[in-house]
Amino acid sequence: MLHFNEKGYKEGEKGAWLGILTNILLFAIKFAAGVLGRSQAMVADAFHTASDAFTSIGVLIGFKIAQRPPDKHHPLGHGRAESIVAKIVSLILILVGLEVAYHSARVLIAGKMTEPGNIALVVVIISIIVKEMTYRRVIAVSSRIKSLSLKTDAYHHRSDVLSSVAALVGIVGAKFGHTFMDPLAGIVVGAFIIKIGAEAFHAAYDELMDAAPSEEFKGKVRGIVAGVEGVKEVKDIMARKTGIEYFLEVIIGVDATKTVEEGHTVTMKIKRDMFKAMPDVRDVIVHVEPCGASD
Repeated sequence: MLHFNEKGYKEGEKGAWLGILTNILLFAIKFAAGVLGRSQAMVADAFHTASDAFTSIGVLIGFKIAQRPPDKHHPLGHGRAESIVAKIVSLILILVGLEVAYHSARVLIAGKMTEPGNIALVVVIISIIVKEMTYRRVIAVSSRIKSLSLKTDAYHHRSDVLSSVAALVGIVGAKFGHTFMDPLAGIVVGAFIIKIGAEAFHAAYDELMDAAPSEEFKGKVRGIVAGVEGVKEVKDIMARKTGIEYFLEVIIGVDATKTVEEGHTVTMKIKRDMFKAMPDVRDVIVHVEPCGASD
């Protein structure tokens, strides 16, 4: 029976819903302010916020799929759905960044620049505050449950903060007569988004390719295993992250005089302690060897 981190998935869903609702509301406000305030940077920022809403929906769907129980075709469960969504979200981020930069560059080259109205200035300040609060909440949840897709979604929120700051600079500059600063800020926004998307893509790639976990994580696992009665030696630890959960393989050394039944009892104790101390561990496979035996 695999261990299931139900609490973690529920927390992840709440984080995704927070992003969805916040982004839908901000998109409507930003788009209206951008049109009424004649701000290219604000309109670009509004569509960036809209993309946030769609990616948050994708993250929510990923969590729903990841919670499905194992079946004949997926004996280890569906946790990788969360990792796949993280990769899709990162690609969307890159595409959005390219579109924002392209649109703003066209406006700058065409010279069709106007001075933004005060409404754009007010809304962009509100957006910075709201999205920074959303980012902090979502990144805290993603760190707690170790969700890459939610972490990528949080980066999307943070990129919205950065784009709003760039839009603010552009709007203020344009109001002082430097109208070129508004579309120029849009180009800067696009660059920010592309950079964040590329970093998120690399992280998703590592997770899907079963990159080794951090030494801190392995150290924690080693400490739990070594603390189990009967374990004389922790020979090796291998781990792969699947969504918000980990699958572990541990090789231990026990007293060579122990029976098979006694060795099995030690493995059961390791699983018990591991699931209790680390709820994000989905399963542990323990290989038992006589202490001192060579590989």
